[in-house]
Amino acid sequence: MPTTREVLRATGRAAAVVGVAAIVTGLVGAASLLPLPVVAAAPPSTIVQPAESRQLRVCPGPLLSLADDAAAATAARSIGEPDLVVAADPADAEVAQVDLAAPDDAAGAAGPVALSAEPGAVMSGMLAGAQSQSADTESLRGFAAADCAEPASDSWLVAGATDVGRSGLVLLANPGEVASTVDLRVIGETGPVEAPAGLGIVVAPGTQRVVSLAGLAPNVRTPVVHVTSTGAPIAAALQHSVVLGLDPAGLELSTPTALPAAQQVLPGFVVVDRRGVATDEDHADGDDHPALRIYAPEGVEASASVEVRDEDGAPAAQVEVELAPGQATDLPLGTLDPGTYTILVDADAPVVVAARSTVLGPGDDPIVADLAWTTATGPLLDGATVAVPPGPGAALELANPTEVDVEAIVSAGADERSVVVPAGGAASVPVGGGDRLVLAGVDGLHAAVTFRGDDALAWMPVPPPGPLDAPVRVFPQ
Repeated sequence: MPTTREVLRATGRAAAVVGVAAIVTGLVGAASLLPLPVVAAAPPSTIVQPAESRQLRVCPGPLLSLADDAAAATAARSIGEPDLVVAADPADAEVAQVDLAAPDDAAGAAGPVALSAEPGAVMSGMLAGAQSQSADTESLRGFAAADCAEPASDSWLVAGATDVGRSGLVLLANPGEVASTVDLRVIGETGPVEAPAGLGIVVAPGTQRVVSLAGLAPNVRTPVVHVTSTGAPIAAALQHSVVLGLDPAGLELSTPTALPAAQQVLPGFVVVDRRGVATDEDHADGDDHPALRIYAPEGVEASASVEVRDEDGAPAAQVEVELAPGQATDLPLGTLDPGTYTILVDADAPVVVAARSTVLGPGDDPIVADLAWTTATGPLLDGATVAVPPGPGAALELANPTEVDVEAIVSAGADERSVVVPAGGAASVPVGGGDRLVLAGVDGLHAAVTFRGDDALAWMPVPPPGPLDAPVRVFPQ
């Protein structure tokens, strides 16, 4: 029989073993809670600045009218010539202007104009051009202005309609040296439109093709046109015109909206007359009220929040919308006071957007005299050039969707102005036709040029330069 001392000794040894086990267990548990060291090596890379390329812009060319000749009812015929303004930095840079052929123009007049600057002649991204033109014929009346756009192989035209009294022409210009094969896919209020004639359109180098939107998608109230090309990139535009009864009631020349994104910014949305349609009205007919066109290209159910802000950044209207898969929607923006607004769109899927506004003509029972389509724009880099064509009440509109004030410098020759654009707000700078503006300190801002007269309304974007000269991160093999 073990003695008391032996029992105590055995008990002590057992307790020690248990204690050591507990300590080891605790250390293992604590170690499992601590972050493990990460051993990783970042792949070697370098930033490469591509060689500066030739800068290129294409102006849409003169306005076109259909059915002026009864013997050729489907032929397009140009009317007059637009006023063209070119801006570059430095101002004395040599910019070539080349007229493109317009074989679809029955009048045989000069077509679009291609602007180009050789590498090094103009600072990267600092070439701009714009045109404007008024029309007053039996089928066209109004004022239109458009920027000279950079050709692209993928673009979206969001504007117009082809129902009764409304017509549209898709303008496809190829300033390149090789042919381009273009596909036009139209989406409307009921979904994609079957239009085989819009596929495989060959645009010869140095020419412009004109395609009737009604010929591709007749009786569509909310068309969105997706333009893709292989071969040379294409400068696309859409001419939209309206006739009410026997009276022409406005026209617009729209260049592409910003590429699909979940957040979109539309600067310089001008409302001239206080009128509108309630935001919950699903079938608001006509053109005489502010409205937003929106489409989610991925073809899935999506929801979007639309906010209309005044220049101080205060919300003037807020709308929530559910987007049906594969369908383009026109959303009334309610009744807005006359003024200039910024429209912000925040969606849970990439969308393309544009907004329509109108101005009424004189008289006791006025009808629409002119209309404008405001498209989404991309954020500017630190600098930009702006060409301002002639037109009534021209203004440079700067929108700031960021959370900090931005001080921008707007120069027109020797005249230099400092403009503070408040966080979440906007600023308007009066300008004149023929002005060539250089903007500095505008990183993150969105910009447009607007025109407003008694019976005239137009809008054109100030787009950022394309990605051709952007730095590229390279990962060597």
